[in-house]
Amino acid sequence: MSAHQLEWRIGWAVWILAGLSLLWFYAWWRGRVGAPHVVLLVAALGYVADITAELSFILYQVTEPFTVALTGGVANGMYTIAGAILTVATPLPAAARVWAWTMWAAGALLSIGAFASAPPLIAAATAVLFALFCPWCLYLGRRLA
Repeated sequence: MSAHQLEWRIGWAVWILAGLSLLWFYAWWRGRVGAPHVVLLVAALGYVADITAELSFILYQVTEPFTVALTGGVANGMYTIAGAILTVATPLPAAARVWAWTMWAAGALLSIGAFASAPPLIAAATAVLFALFCPWCLYLGRRLA
């Protein structure tokens, strides 16, 4: 990190913006399906945990288990719960439900890995989560447009 401080900080700043885009996506999704407003509170609490950890990464360049658990465990866990609530409220075909619940299971495993300080589980769950979530956003955008 010390040899690449600028890149480290830019990377985490981009991740902060990604969190904001997730909040926007959840607000859009909630509005389309009429899910309870609490979903936005859950996601916002996740974002507070996320930004707290990410600012620690940026300002202090720490990668302590606490900050990893805060972003990977608490924040991701709250995002996963919010996504699960939205999924329950969304009319979907069976295949899309399997896709969604596989995605949220990966999110839950990521949180478990972060709380357990298990980097291989974090890496594997993150790979599955993002491989499913990125196309999910496109699918849902088309389905709910």
